[in-house]
Amino acid sequence: MRILLISDVHGNLPALEGVLGTASYDEILFMGDEVDYGPYPFEVYARLHQVRARRVLGNHDVAAAFGVDCKSSPEMHNASVLTRERITVARMPKRARQALGKKAGRRLDLDYNGLRITAVHGSPDDELYRYVSREEASDLDVGGADLLLLGHTHVPYEVKNSRVWIVNPGSVGMPRDGDPRASYAILDTANREVRFERAEYDVEPMLPKLKQLLGEETAVYEQLADLFRTGRAR
Repeated sequence: MRILLISDVHGNLPALEGVLGTASYDEILFMGDEVDYGPYPFEVYARLHQVRARRVLGNHDVAAAFGVDCKSSPEMHNASVLTRERITVARMPKRARQALGKKAGRRLDLDYNGLRITAVHGSPDDELYRYVSREEASDLDVGGADLLLLGHTHVPYEVKNSRVWIVNPGSVGMPRDGDPRASYAILDTANREVRFERAEYDVEPMLPKLKQLLGEETAVYEQLADLFRTGRAR
């Protein structure tokens, strides 16, 4: 089976469509954060539901669903709060936001013909908020899982050794590794191999919509537009 591994779409529907139109897969696992930052939170939510993605909650999903702080990184916190207020809450029906919080949990434990997979957004000991870098991943307690899937960092990586196998597919909607193309991975469960890929998409048609929705918050718009265009936080 080929499983499409994706995470952190963040309201960027064109990036998600770029991945779905490029990748060849049998099933989708999504490691959280459908909303905030981008202008299409409801459309992303609906599209992931349409393709029957198996999902876990991210910190931004929980913030939108339950009205709590997302505890994002300091450099992105203001942008997250403003886009949640101006875009996610304003444009996503309340019933959809409530469903977002109810129809997914913070953790998935799956078995694919003996391949035991655990999926969380942050880490097994802090499912929503902990950022786990490649360097820290080898020290994680993966429990009984053969493969641990993470998101949250917006940086793709794989750590595979005698003790752990950990994969982070990076971010579909807002990569932060210097490559603005949508990041994803394909897991081959039979061969127990992961292939990392990128999908091209045109970000420019999305930006006027983002600018319109943010109104006078020009500094936040410029920050987000630069990140969407470059794949690098400044």
